[in-house]
Amino acid sequence: MKHFSLLVALLLSSVAFSQKTVTLTCKVDACQAPLRLFKFDGLLFKDAQISPVTSPDGSITFAVPGGKPQFYYLGFRSDQTLILILGAEKDVRVEGSCNDIRTATISGSPLNDSYQWVKNRVNIFKNQTGQLIQQYQAAMGNQQQTQQVTAQMKALDDQKLQLLDSLQRTQPYLAKIAALNTYLSWPNSQAGYSNEIEYFAKAFFKYADFKDEGYEGLPWVFEAFQGYASTLVNVGLDDATQKVYFEQMLEKIPAGTMRSRMALAGIIGPLKQKNSPNYVVFAERLLKELKAGDEAAIANLQQQVAGMRSFTIGAEAPDFAQATPEGKMLKLSELRGKVVLIDFWASWCGPCRRENPNVVRMYQQYKDKGFEILGVSLDRDRQRWLDAIQQDGLTWLHVSDLQQWSNAVAQMYGVSSIPHTVLLDAEGRILARNLRGEALEHKLAEIFK
Repeated sequence: MKHFSLLVALLLSSVAFSQKTVTLTCKVDACQAPLRLFKFDGLLFKDAQISPVTSPDGSITFAVPGGKPQFYYLGFRSDQTLILILGAEKDVRVEGSCNDIRTATISGSPLNDSYQWVKNRVNIFKNQTGQLIQQYQAAMGNQQQTQQVTAQMKALDDQKLQLLDSLQRTQPYLAKIAALNTYLSWPNSQAGYSNEIEYFAKAFFKYADFKDEGYEGLPWVFEAFQGYASTLVNVGLDDATQKVYFEQMLEKIPAGTMRSRMALAGIIGPLKQKNSPNYVVFAERLLKELKAGDEAAIANLQQQVAGMRSFTIGAEAPDFAQATPEGKMLKLSELRGKVVLIDFWASWCGPCRRENPNVVRMYQQYKDKGFEILGVSLDRDRQRWLDAIQQDGLTWLHVSDLQQWSNAVAQMYGVSSIPHTVLLDAEGRILARNLRGEALEHKLAEIFK
């Protein structure tokens, strides 16, 4: 370890360059479409330069702003790109094939060489951390083994801090990547925290100073917050506690900045995956920070928020209209004034058909007290849909677009399995999701006393 700082100093020599524009020269073959240079804003990949210069030898040259390093993505489409840092060196070259652009070689750039080295070290530390956590858990109950693993964790913590210190002195830009990934072990850092989850939530970004403008536009901010949020939504925390932790961390980032948008974009991904009601809270906060010129991102995010509102208890259910068996369009909002159960089902769904007698019984019990059911069928065969309605005695309202799993309402409400229900109050607000059988019976008894 004594040679660690010397190695970093040799590998990560500082680059000082202040030219207004710098060039990226690409010698890349087998491209099926024009080569493009993108930037990532946390939501979308945007063209950084769409009119490169093509030389007689077939090479393509991009010109980008100089003066400070920034992350770019090179490729003919955004999901297959080579990541590189541009702006701090006069001329960077890329050679390779569009068929596998990610393995193209970057030359003339000590900064990109250093970045690859730092990224590898970060990944090594992550793998070692995961292995030690498993060993620690396996050693629980054995004091000697626990102490040995704790000591190994401390040694790894020291390596992380040493890397961070060396980079802060030799490559401040890359040090920010290390800071985002310097999370020290719980057994060696638990003083002042009541439990490991609280420690993780409050100390994960301990070494990152988000007031530093060097974090602006750094895609690692998005990745770090995505990993942070993914952990917090998977450890069993209630929604309110999750929200507090996210808000406390976001308070450390200046609002309206690109790093704030990156953090919010990282947070909402895992929340959406879990259908968390907190998704709407932080997605709407992100919408407020998006600016003119982000119309595509705004429209896409607004659409997702509208869909996710169907998971938020107390929120107004998204309105929709579909065709009844008689061919008339029926809107959900036409049922205001009644407690409504939206029942997603299909004639081919065995569990749905077995549940139907229970639903029929509850409908008969409460229909005269202001209870209505709107069946949304995921059928494709119209006659099978109509036959099932008659056979099961489903005398309530029904709609379908006969698109099976592509049913527009099912997609709007995030339905991935059936039977699935959404219960609304008389004002159209969501009371509960996916109640069936005894749970639905208890809820209706509570509503109608």
